[in-house]
Amino acid sequence: MEDKKSIPPFGIVDEEKMIGFCQELIQIPSYTGQEQEVADYIVERMLALGYDRAWVDGVGNVIGEIRGEKSGPKLLYDGHIDTIPVSGSEEWRREPFEGVVEEGYIYGRGAVSKGALAAMVYGLAPLAQHKSQLAGSVFVSGTVGKEQFEGLAFRQVMQVIKPDYVIIGEASGLNICHGQRGRAQIIAMTSGKAAHSAIASAGENAGYTMLSLVQELLKQSTFPKDSLGKGNLELIHIASAPSPSSSTVPHKCWATFDRYLVQGETEEAILEPFHKVIEFLQAEDIGFEAEVGIVEAGIECYTGQYLTGKRFFPAWMIPSEHELVSRSLAALTRAGLSPKLSCYQISTNGSYSAGMAKVPTIGFGPGCHEDLHIADERLELAQLNAAAKGYQIISYPFLFSE
Repeated sequence: MEDKKSIPPFGIVDEEKMIGFCQELIQIPSYTGQEQEVADYIVERMLALGYDRAWVDGVGNVIGEIRGEKSGPKLLYDGHIDTIPVSGSEEWRREPFEGVVEEGYIYGRGAVSKGALAAMVYGLAPLAQHKSQLAGSVFVSGTVGKEQFEGLAFRQVMQVIKPDYVIIGEASGLNICHGQRGRAQIIAMTSGKAAHSAIASAGENAGYTMLSLVQELLKQSTFPKDSLGKGNLELIHIASAPSPSSSTVPHKCWATFDRYLVQGETEEAILEPFHKVIEFLQAEDIGFEAEVGIVEAGIECYTGQYLTGKRFFPAWMIPSEHELVSRSLAALTRAGLSPKLSCYQISTNGSYSAGMAKVPTIGFGPGCHEDLHIADERLELAQLNAAAKGYQIISYPFLFSE
């Protein structure tokens, strides 16, 4: 039997090749719905590194597995492979798809998210050399569609792998995030009656009706607060019909809101204030007409499949004493890292794994939120290297016998 001491020391990673791989991922544009080339390249690299298998599922997610010879838990590490587009109005000083390395940073669109995935692929690859001691399996998923609809494509991975633990690679500054505020998109529609704007009194302006609804919501809304923060509501989009209008009073108006959630908030609970305001305004004006609901939308995957769902992403948190948190924190600390416990302010695929599927989930990733979705997006190489070591180290307490 292989001696336990032959397990690689904490943090053995081929950093030079990993950095090169990260550059190559950046050099392949992969906007949402256009991830096929980068997905195929990741599969090729996983197999070359000794993963037992690597494949692309029906919606385009990349999944790789290193399978131990002993029975044990399944650890799933997840990063996303899609990026937001590069806008022509952004002032990039470096080409967004070159993956240039300068003064200790790697630059390019998706540098942070693709850096996390590169760190997972390379950080976990050495485990393939010690499968006789590996009790369980480690999976790495590169999910599609996250930038447009977090958790929707990841749901497909979760349902196939059925992991015992999930580690999300979203930027955390190498801290352990054990929770996240949730997010929902709410759409409200008001109705009126079209008329020529010169004789507006002959119609009912749905835009003014919407203004009344929004103003009353601002007056009456209160939001719960917990350890994740406080809920809030923000108007993010408004439109009317006909559009474009030519001297016509609008007969329909739509407004979309982002509603950030704390733990335990349900669809019914966050819609209740809207219903109360609508009832209040209808009591004042019998002609007031409005409807409200959770936005339902979808993404078209590059494989041709179309995924749909509600834009309701629950808040989640696992206790600091949970074994996934405590053992990961202890392992990283023993290896010389200095992680703190924190919570995500952005929405992640954890909304599905922890918020919906109730699978223990933490976040651990390189980079910070401030470096996301900006011109000259960048990732510090020191963080990239540390993340790769960290991903490997997190697996030790769960997949290797003490």
